[in-house]
Amino acid sequence: MQFINEEIINHTIDLFEDPSVYEATFEEISEFQKDMMAFIDEENQSLLTKNELAILQYLAIVICKSVQQNHDLKVIPGKLLEEAEEINWSVFHDSENKTFSNVLDKCFENYPQEDLLALVEDSIQEDDNEDISQPGKEIIFVAAKSIIDVLHRIIS
Repeated sequence: MQFINEEIINHTIDLFEDPSVYEATFEEISEFQKDMMAFIDEENQSLLTKNELAILQYLAIVICKSVQQNHDLKVIPGKLLEEAEEINWSVFHDSENKTFSNVLDKCFENYPQEDLLALVEDSIQEDDNEDISQPGKEIIFVAAKSIIDVLHRIIS
């Protein structure tokens, strides 16, 4: 898959400043990416707060729409999402990665879609408006990275 740069991502985010554009895109992608939406909702609904789930959904839509700017968006198979998620969780559970920061560093090493991953990282950083728990950060990061991983794999 072609590198999705910050300019493309920011253009997508700018489009979504209009709530009606975001809602229409959310509906369109939700209809097309049923496995991805089920992966987000079923896997994480009970573990994430409503705010955290909304952040994950937003990230998934931004990622898909950003990819769609340069590629035909292919359907993301649920089986591939589960496989990617398992691999990503193994990085978290590796005893060498003692802190969340170490895990992030490991995930960014030679990553082919660094700007998309940076979007995810920036979205889960603490600020005054968002209360994201540590488990929420981890779940959002792993789920969003899994989506990026699979898109990169099936489009490349």
